[in-house]
Amino acid sequence: MIDDDYDLTESGVDVVVLHAIPETDLVMPTQGTASVDLSSDTVDAVTLDELVASSTVLSAPDGVPHDVVSTLHGTPAPAAFISSPWLREHRALVFLDGQCRIGDHVLVHDRKSGVHVRDEW
Repeated sequence: MIDDDYDLTESGVDVVVLHAIPETDLVMPTQGTASVDLSSDTVDAVTLDELVASSTVLSAPDGVPHDVVSTLHGTPAPAAFISSPWLREHRALVFLDGQCRIGDHVLVHDRKSGVHVRDEW
């Protein structure tokens, strides 16, 4: 049975997992070494490859709270992603000290096991 209140377009969201570079407005893809200004409207090819390699899907059916997915869907894609057909539908998930707060939830990132909701650890 399909729940009419459940929006399949919001069951998952494409994200690029990034780490904040302390004391700057820059971020670094988890799968790379590039420094990225998310407000820039252009990204070079090497950085684009690193961003794509750092992308994943957060999905409510896979245990990510639906409100996290919904909140991320409501966040605009960064300017740096808009010009790329591979990233224009992605959202930035920026971690500082391995944590990222989305609404009432804290997500954690571990390079080996990926992104998790803190309550699940």
